[in-house]
Formats: sequence, structure tokens, C-alpha cells
Amino acid sequence: MMTTRIVVGLTAGTCLIFSQNLMAEVSVFNPALLEIDHQSGVDIRQFNRANLMPPGVYSVDIFINGKMFERQDVTFVQDNPDADLHACFIAIKKTLSSFGIKVDALKSFNDVDETVCLDPAPRIEGSSWQFDSDKLQLNISIPQIYMDAMAYDYISPTRWDEGINALTINYDFSGSHTLRSDYGSQETDTSYLNLRNGLNIGPWRLRNYSTLNTSDGRAEYNSISTWIQRDIAALRSQIMIGDTWTASDIFDSTQIRGARLYTDNDMLPASQNGFAPVVRGIAKSNATVIIRQNGYVIYQSAVPQGAFEITDLNTASTGGDLDVTIKEEDGSEQRFTQPYASLAILKREGQTDVDVSVGELRDEDGFTPDVLQAQILHGFSHGITLYGGMQAAENYGSAALGVGKDLGALGAISFDVTHARANFSHDDTETGQSYRFLYSKRFDDTDTSLRLVGYRYSTEGYYTLNEWASRRNSPEDFWETGNRRSRVEGTLTQSLGRDYGNLYLTLSRQQYWHTDDVERLMQFGYSSSWKRLSWNVSWSYSNTARQGTGNNHASDNTSEQIYMLSLSVPLSGWWGNSYATYSVSQNDNSGSSHQLGLSGTALERNNLSWNLMQSYNSHDDEVGGNMSLTYDGSYGTVNGSYNYSQNSQRLNYGIRGGILAHSEGVTLSQELGETIALVKAPGAAGLEIDNMRGAATDWRGYTVKTQLNPYDENRVAISDNYFSKSNIELDNTVVTMVPTRGAVV
Repeated sequence: MMTTRIVVGLTAGTCLIFSQNLMAEVSVFNPALLEIDHQSGVDIRQFNRANLMPPGVYSVDIFINGKMFERQDVTFVQDNPDADLHACFIAIKKTLSSFGIKVDALKSFNDVDETVCLDPAPRIEGSSWQFDSDKLQLNISIPQIYMDAMAYDYISPTRWDEGINALTINYDFSGSHTLRSDYGSQETDTSYLNLRNGLNIGPWRLRNYSTLNTSDGRAEYNSISTWIQRDIAALRSQIMIGDTWTASDIFDSTQIRGARLYTDNDMLPASQNGFAPVVRGIAKSNATVIIRQNGYVIYQSAVPQGAFEITDLNTASTGGDLDVTIKEEDGSEQRFTQPYASLAILKREGQTDVDVSVGELRDEDGFTPDVLQAQILHGFSHGITLYGGMQAAENYGSAALGVGKDLGALGAISFDVTHARANFSHDDTETGQSYRFLYSKRFDDTDTSLRLVGYRYSTEGYYTLNEWASRRNSPEDFWETGNRRSRVEGTLTQSLGRDYGNLYLTLSRQQYWHTDDVERLMQFGYSSSWKRLSWNVSWSYSNTARQGTGNNHASDNTSEQIYMLSLSVPLSGWWGNSYATYSVSQNDNSGSSHQLGLSGTALERNNLSWNLMQSYNSHDDEVGGNMSLTYDGSYGTVNGSYNYSQNSQRLNYGIRGGILAHSEGVTLSQELGETIALVKAPGAAGLEIDNMRGAATDWRGYTVKTQLNPYDENRVAISDNYFSKSNIELDNTVVTMVPTRGAVV
């Protein structure tokens, strides 16, 4: 192929030919100044214009009133040889309507020929359509009167990226080796493996959640759920087939094996659209926290002695009670139930949410009746939402109807009534009603948030679907407490100002029809700081209602109360990023305990965490200690700890991370979120990713951005320090993308 080499040469006299008059005119290149071997074959007139691109079709970023709308192919034409390029569109009314322009309200579009490529600028008064050829960007400015009232952060579905075909594996492995001298040097080995596997093919997502528990050579494997899923953009919905969960807005969530079609509100702009529970507790020793939902373990992690807070819980549904077990070092257990529900009842005016599930009930004891659940919520004017739903099985049926109202400065409330009919045998049919009231309010003036306050009362003959299934399947166990009578719950958080700290209060109270006992959960905490000293005070009280045998309202109520004070002082002035800590806790069953420790981070990116602690327990007059290390690296997180007490020694170890298999190989990473991005910088190893501690490209130049927001703009960027890497040139260090749910982009 022949290449024409063009060298631009400027003579010294060129600088002298410009005058003030010439400066006001359009600059024109003189071909005589160019050293071109065959000038007759070269047309350089286009360089006389500011827009240097020839007419044609270009893939451009479309900005409407300053905001990125989408990228698409646009035709650019030139009215005459000296004119700039401008955009034109075939089927102009349809195209401009997709931009959010009120085409039907403009008379200039009444009789346009949709088969001809037309310039929209003269048809919309006050508009401008500027083509930036340097950035391949079409900047459109439209008077607001001609724009639809779409959200300012609206993102066109045409920008949604389904991602690449890929295989994902999320693993979380933990294990321990325990030596107990008080049992004749008895040794115990346990381990726990949590696997979340996925396969992406086009818009389809195949997912599996499995666990493996081992104890002294005995293994137990559970495939908790497997399902396939994809979005349906036209319906603003997701469809799931396999193991899924029913909605929890109106009824208690139930795990089924079947199919579910539901409205996905994440497809809405963020401004039109939110809850994951925070589990708090106090460990009396180095303990393991196990959280179950619907009978399955959904979270397990080792925690040090003292107060803990779990904020990264990946629940199996959008609601349902969480059964929390704190397994202490000596084998004793604390148990409490944390109610979990979200106040997602209120909908915007004109917004409709639908959720339909059908399949067989999943029960770990094998009772699997076919069930159907459907619900609909619709927003009306004046902040009113009406909603209703139904559940049906062969011997069970329920229907609910409710209303929600935005009260403005007074908060938001909802009230609903559910009627249920449950059949247990040919001569045993129960009917009843349940009444529910929910309230939520944030008081901006005092920075107080009543996150959720709920009250439900049920008559004696009312059974939820889960209660009906439990009694049908195992009446002996069910009659330990019977069906639920009432429940009240609430969470309050209060900021006291920068100088006075923050506090929280959580309350839950439940009663059942066949026991006189009351289940309670109360938690209180206060945190603040003064100069370099930080402190936290917390209190926890819980009790469970269990009936012994028979149906005589006898009780076997257990309760526990724990108080705790913790102090923290940074040592950064003397010893890097480190802290000295002290805590004391008082348990009404096991006396007081004291812990003194040092903790901190190390390495250039602070991705190595360490902790040393010494403890004393007054109840047993026992001294113990703990030391631990956690390293967050590009390929995952590794942790290890050693605990000792008067009668035992324990070694804990763990590793967690992600594996992404794609068309260009296999990439190891930190734990993978639901929606992720594969970052490629071929040949550039060690480049760090913004907002990811410890993550950097591997030896091939690949890594993973482990958490993106679906249906929203996500910015993935290489950290600025890549400039310090020698012999590295990157075409693009920042990419913005809009992935669909579960995509690998």
C-alpha cells in the first residue's frame, strides 16, 4: 500500500504575512507551503474548517443539556463544501422522542418525511446541535420546555451493557484447629467453605450457592440454591427460574423452587428509587457468628471478643427473620432473632410494582406443597400507595389489602389487613386476620432517624404460610410456641453533633399464642470521641420464648444481658497507623472480662491489618490472648489468628477471594460482588485501581473491579500513580459503564 508522507514546513516569512485585518478572516491553508509529491491527488480543503472530519456515520457520545445520554451511530452531513458538519436523522420523530424531546408538541414535526435524513436544529427553536470531532461527541442543548419530565439522572436502556461471557467463583474458606487441655489434650479440626458460583452467557445469569462444613473428618455439603436469571428491560423486571424467594413487602418471605417475575427498581434512576440489615452483638470470647435465614446458613465468620457489627450481610431475600448464633470459644452459645423487613411500600405517582412467584415450598424437613404468591403496588397522587396480594396452596389461602401514605414532615405510614384460611385436616380449619402498621421518619432538625417502627397483631386463628407449613409438617415442634400473636419492632439512630457523638437503639418484642413468655431483643449503643480518645458504650439484652412440652403455656424462658465499654487511642504519633485499645464487659451470667490490645495497619497501601490482645475473665479467673493478621491482596484476602486461654489453644485461618474465567484467561481477584468489571491493561503489571484497597493488575495486566452498581453509571479508573511506572503507555485510564444486573463488563 502506498503511503503519502506529508511534512509541514513553515518559512520564516510566514510569521510576517499576518495583519490585523487578516486575523479577523478565516484562516486558509496554502497548499504551496506543503511538501507533497503529487498535490493533484490530495484534497486538503477540509482542513480550512474547524471540523476536520469528512461527512459520514460516526459512533458518538450524545450529551443532552450537559449530561451523557448514550453512545450511538449518528449520520453527519455537510450542506456545502465550506460548511461545518451537522447531525441528521432518519425516522427523526422516533429518534428524538427517545432523547426525551416532546416531538408531538412541536408543529414543525407534523408533516416530516421519516424516510429522509433531516436536520433537527431548525425544527426546535432555541436548540443547538454541536459536533465535537476531537471528542467524537454530539452536544445537544434543548430548552427545558420541550423536554419530557424525566429524572435528571435518567440513563437510557440502550446504554445498558450485558457484559461478556464468563465463569465466576466466589469462595470464602475458614478453618480452625483447637487443642483443649481440660479434656485430656483433645484436638478438634473444623472448616467451613462458602461458594457462590456463576456463569454468564449473554443476558442470562446462572447462579449457585453452596456450603461445605467439616468437623474431624466428617463433611456435610449443602447446595442451598441454584437459579437462572435475566432482566426484561421492556417490563423493568427480572425473571428468576429455580431456587428463589417470594417478596416480603406484604407477606413473610418464603423460599420456593419455581419461578419469579418481579419489578426491579434498580432500573429506575437513583433519584427515583433503597435496605440491608446491620447485625450487632457482643461476643464474650473469641467466637464464631453464624447467621441463618429460612434454616440455611447465610453468613459465618470469626469475631474477636467484644462488640461486633456486621454490615456486609448478603441476605437470601429482601426480608425474613435472621437467626443469629454467637458460638463462644468454650462451646456455649448466645442466640437471638433479629427481625428484618424493609418499608418499601410507598411508590411514586404512576409507578407500579408487580411480583409473582409460583413453585413448590422449600423446607429442610421435606414438606413441599405447591404455592402461588402475587402482589401489586401502585402509587397515586397525594403520596398515596395502594397495595394488595394473595397466597394460595392446596390447603391454604390468604389475601391482603393495604394503603400507604407519605405524611410529609410527619413521616410515612402504611396499614394493611390480611385474611387467611388454613386447613390442617378434614375437621380442623382455622381462619383469622392479621393487622400491620408501619411507620418511618427522619427528623432532619435533630438528625434523628426512626428507620422502621412496625406493629402487627394477629388473631388466634391466623396462620402465615410458613406457620401453616410448619404445623402441617411438624406439629410437635410447632406447638413449642404456636403461631405468632403480636410483634413490635423499631430502630432509632441519633446524631448528637460533631462534639457529642452518636447513639442507636433497637427494640423487638414478640408474643405467641401458646406460650406466656415474651421474646425480646434490646440493643443500645453510644459512641463519641474527645481529642484523640474514642469510646463506645453498648448494652444488649435478649431472651427467647420456648415452651416445654404439651400445650399448657408452661415456659422455659432464657435471657442474657451484656454491658460493654471500649476505649481507643491512636498511636500514629509514635508508631505508624496503630491504636491502643481497652474494653471491659459485664455479663449477668458469666461475670466481667477485660481486654487490652494493640492494632493497626502496615505496608504502603495499608492492606495488612494486625491485632494483639490480652484478656482476663473474672468469672473463671482466666487469662487469655489473641494475635491476628489479615492481608488484602490483588488475588484475595488471607487471614490467620492464634488464640489461647488457660485450658485451650486455637489456630484460625482463612482465605477468601474470587476467580473470573473469561475468553482471555483466568483472573484471580478479591471477593466478587454481584456486578463486576474486568480491567485490562495488557503488559502493565502492578497498576492499582481507584477505591480498591490492595487491588492491582496481575502479571498479565488484568484485575477485577469487584463491585459495580447495576443500571447506573460506574467509573472504573487506574490510580494516578501509574504515571510513575516506567515504560507504560495506556490509551485510556478511566472508563464509564452501565452494566446490567450480574454482568461482567
